[in-house]
Amino acid sequence: MTEFAQRREDPPPRWVPAVLSFVAGYVDVFTFLALFGLFVAQVTGSFVTAGAELVTHDAGITGKAVAIFAFLVAAAVTAGLIGLIRDRGRDALPWMLALETLLLAIFAGMLFAEPPIKNVTDWHGIVAGVFGAMAMGAQSVIVRLLMRGIPQTNVMTGNMTQLGVETTALIVAWRRRARDPSDRDSEREFFAVRAQLYVVLAIAIGFILGAAAGAIVYATAGLAGAPLAVALVGALTVWAIWRDR
Repeated sequence: MTEFAQRREDPPPRWVPAVLSFVAGYVDVFTFLALFGLFVAQVTGSFVTAGAELVTHDAGITGKAVAIFAFLVAAAVTAGLIGLIRDRGRDALPWMLALETLLLAIFAGMLFAEPPIKNVTDWHGIVAGVFGAMAMGAQSVIVRLLMRGIPQTNVMTGNMTQLGVETTALIVAWRRRARDPSDRDSEREFFAVRAQLYVVLAIAIGFILGAAAGAIVYATAGLAGAPLAVALVGALTVWAIWRDR
């Protein structure tokens, strides 16, 4: 990858991963409520429910198993596309955000497809879950490969662990700085740890707010609220194109 392309893949502004985290929480609530307990962002949840449904012989295991596989496939394809774009010396972020926007648009469109989704065996409900999972799989790889130093935006278990670690590290760094205010190394360490803590905290808050917003919108507007996720990632795509130019 060229030096120019590498420079363009420096960490984005703090609000960018926070918005992606909001989208992940928002989409996860929609799939959970509309698609009978399916988690597409926090895939661990789908593993747990699929395991329970396997034991209880619940038909819902089919849609969850397919969605988990779709997440994996989308992650692999996204990583491959990023590699191809990087080989050409281009910034992959605008293209990959556009891909996620497209997948979310298909997901939202499938939720509106007729007839209404009535049970876990409805084929268009399963397909909607597939595209939702693919969008979140793509997002996971986008953050991992194109946003250096940024924690995952759709896996909150690891982020809660990191939040605890960073909080402790901040206290330790603050104590070192307080003991010797003239020590520049301690000062730099304190500001670096604080900045990382702010990033993790912004992502965690973004996911919580997204999940809350998704629940409120679903309760008040139903499936009509699904396109909000498309609009948000679409806006990030426009921002990435503007930054690239």
